[in-house]
Order: sequence, then structure tokens, then C-alpha cells
Amino acid sequence: MNMNVNWGSSPARHDGGSVTDGAGAEEDAALAVAMAKQYIDENFYEPINLDDLAECVGMTRFSLAKQFRRHVGVSPYRYVCQVRVRQAQFMMEQGQRPTEVASEVGFFDQSHLARHFKRLCGMTPRQYRTRCMQAATQ
Repeated sequence: MNMNVNWGSSPARHDGGSVTDGAGAEEDAALAVAMAKQYIDENFYEPINLDDLAECVGMTRFSLAKQFRRHVGVSPYRYVCQVRVRQAQFMMEQGQRPTEVASEVGFFDQSHLARHFKRLCGMTPRQYRTRCMQAATQ
């Protein structure tokens, strides 16, 4: 994962402590989660590793997972899947086929896309694309 992202100051403490040490821990955690979300939003199509993401924002993987769920309401993995499915929806609305979309948004293959798409949208990518095409012709 390319972690060369210009986010300004890091939430990691310069004294070597973690972002959850001492005063301001809540603000540090919120900043770290916001930075992690920004990275995911900008790089969803790449493989995203929780260990690398946590290191980048100055937290342990356990702390990031806990704080991410607390602030966002879902795990980092679920959030990545949601972002990828949203992008897949947009691409299919533009006329792209699910087979083309799956790898472009970061899923391993079409079945991986279909599993997450159905869980989040209640229909398969093919059904979604068919509905989009029907709506466009009306």
C-alpha cells in the first residue's frame, strides 16, 4: 500500500506515545479515524491493509479498528466495501458492466463484488445495472 499521502500533521505523538495517551486522546482518535477514512476514500481501488493503515495514522491495528467502529459505525473493512460498492454503482449507472467494474473498484473478482453488493444493496450488480438501463430508457 502506498502510504505517501500528504495529510499535514500526523496524529502520532512526537514524544513516542500513542494517539490515545493522555489529554486530547478523543480528538487524536477522531483525527486518526478521519485520516484513515480519507485514505480509504482516495485509494479504495488499491489493496488496503489494516496494519499499514494503522501505522500510517499512528495507532495499533486494534486501536484503529475499535476507534473506527466507534466513530464511523462499521469496521474499516466494511467501510472499504461500502466505498467500493458505491463506486461500482456509479460506474454501472454510467453503463459499465459488472465484470469490468469489479477489479476497477478493488474487488478480487466479480463474485466478491456480487457478494458485497447484494449484502449492501439487496440485489446483484447485474440486477442493479438492468434497473439503471431500464430507468435510462424511460
